[in-house]
Amino acid sequence: MKALLRVLWVGGLLLMVVLAVRTARFGTPQVTPSPAEPLSLDSAAVVEHLVRAVRIPTVSNEDFTQRDPRQLAELRRLFETSFPHVGTALTREIVEGYSLLYTWPGIDPSAQSVLFISHMDVVPADSGGWTHAPFDGAIADGFIWGRGTLDDKVGVLGLLEAVEALAATGFRPRRTVYMGFGHDEELGGSGARAIATLLESRKVRLEAVVDEGGAILSGIVPGVALPVATVGVAEKGTVSLALDTRAPGGHSSMPPRETAIGRLSRAVDRLERQPFPATMSDAELALFRAVGPAMALPYRVLFANLWLFQPLVLRTLTATPATAASVRTTLAPTIIQGGIKENVLPASARAVVNLRILPGETVASVLDRVRRVVSDSAVEVSVLGQGEDPSPVSPTEGPVFQSLAGAIRQVYPTAIVAPFLMVGATDARHYARLTPNVYRFAPLPLAERDLDRIHGIDERIAVGDYLCAVRWYVQAIRGLAGDGRR
Repeated sequence: MKALLRVLWVGGLLLMVVLAVRTARFGTPQVTPSPAEPLSLDSAAVVEHLVRAVRIPTVSNEDFTQRDPRQLAELRRLFETSFPHVGTALTREIVEGYSLLYTWPGIDPSAQSVLFISHMDVVPADSGGWTHAPFDGAIADGFIWGRGTLDDKVGVLGLLEAVEALAATGFRPRRTVYMGFGHDEELGGSGARAIATLLESRKVRLEAVVDEGGAILSGIVPGVALPVATVGVAEKGTVSLALDTRAPGGHSSMPPRETAIGRLSRAVDRLERQPFPATMSDAELALFRAVGPAMALPYRVLFANLWLFQPLVLRTLTATPATAASVRTTLAPTIIQGGIKENVLPASARAVVNLRILPGETVASVLDRVRRVVSDSAVEVSVLGQGEDPSPVSPTEGPVFQSLAGAIRQVYPTAIVAPFLMVGATDARHYARLTPNVYRFAPLPLAERDLDRIHGIDERIAVGDYLCAVRWYVQAIRGLAGDGRR
């Protein structure tokens, strides 16, 4: 017994040493680059342009017939009158009827181009509950209020302001710079898809694509006090599945042992009780490696030793919906249909479940698993539409990522730059076939209370934060496109 205790004591001591050494070696602090080059901005004009854009309700409704093309035309006129240097230095094309493609020719025609993208449409907004009406573009309490200030007119206007300011100084990019502004990202992005197809047909070679996506998060990443600038290096796939079942109809006073709705309900219940397994994707591992050096000690020990603590970490992450979505394929019942009258047994019933697919899975593999979990030949499971597999994971090393990270640290010197997995869909996925370097980052400082403002009530951005966003776009263009005058 004493020998066994001695072995256990020595083994425990060795384990503690291994944990301590791995924790001490867990990552290296990020280096802050030299400050950003100075650039003069007319702050009042910059703010006014965004305010005027917010006042144009370019709303994407699920019903395409409700689109008002006059709103997008008015937004184009705003761009024409507000950004004269953009109009002179760049060419503009209208794609798919409404989307815009700007081209800023580079000095070196042999260099691969870079593409910055955002979208001009916004989701609908019920005016109830807003501090300031969603399309008033109010400036109050140090904020610009309204739909689009976070998603994503801030990106469209921020890019135009950056190019306007650079062109006004005589800056000419070494690489050709494209800007693609989709008109229907909130409905799936047919405009972005058309722009990608157009560039592909012209055999445009892209060094990188930069879209909206991650943000500068404060108080959100566990164990990290500093802000974390999350750069999306991949996004989950998506598919909606229909579960259909049939049963004899009839009068509700003589129900059979099993009804269509009852059978369907049990199938949905099985799916919710057997979620997809949690796992660490490459993007999540890259995130933890990046933030590791800044973690508080308990978290640092855990993430430095995932070889031992990964099951515990995964249980912790799956405890809340926001973090669970980053480590598993999610499934959510979103529509239930069945029945026409309270005393009539329905002859059919349908449930729609929406899945967001983790990298490593595919539409085909999640369809197969759902069928196995439902395990009922009387419930037919089929794909609605086409679905999309997860995007490829873009490199977290190399010159493109490092250039974006450097631009972030120039404008936000206290931020930790970290790759991460996007759980929602963006227009960026349509460009994945044009380059392996597709990144998703919006220069927006967000606290946890701000996350609900995106697509929610009281969407807003601080005036100072918007001016910093413009400066980040300037640095990102300088870094990725290069200065052709040098």
